[in-house]
Amino acid sequence: MFCKKCGTDVGDSKFCPKCGEPVKGDKSADDPCYVDQPQKMVNKVAYALLAFFLGGLGIHRFYAGKVLSGVVYLLFCWTFIPGIIAFIEFILALIREDDGHGNIPVYKDKFFV
Repeated sequence: MFCKKCGTDVGDSKFCPKCGEPVKGDKSADDPCYVDQPQKMVNKVAYALLAFFLGGLGIHRFYAGKVLSGVVYLLFCWTFIPGIIAFIEFILALIREDDGHGNIPVYKDKFFV
C-alpha cells in the first residue's frame, strides 16, 4: 500500500517511513491513509515545465498519462481556461513534495482517468 499524503510505499508498517503519517490497521478503501493502487510517478521538473509552457494544450496531462483530460484541454484550448488551470497545476507541482528522486505522484481521479 501507499501513503496517501506523500505516495511512499508503506508496506505493512504502522507509520509512513517518509512523512511519519500514522497508518490505520484496516487498510480499507475508505481509509484516508491508503489508496487502492499506486499512483503514477512523474518527474516534478518535467511536469512543471510542461504545465507552464505547454499547459494550455494539455501536454503535461498527456505526460502524466491522463489522456482523456489532455484531449479535453486540447478541445478547449481556444478559451484560455486550460491555460489558467495549467498555471495553477504548475504552482501545485512546484510546491508538492517529491520522493527524493525528483518524482511526484499523479493521483487518480474519477473524472479524468
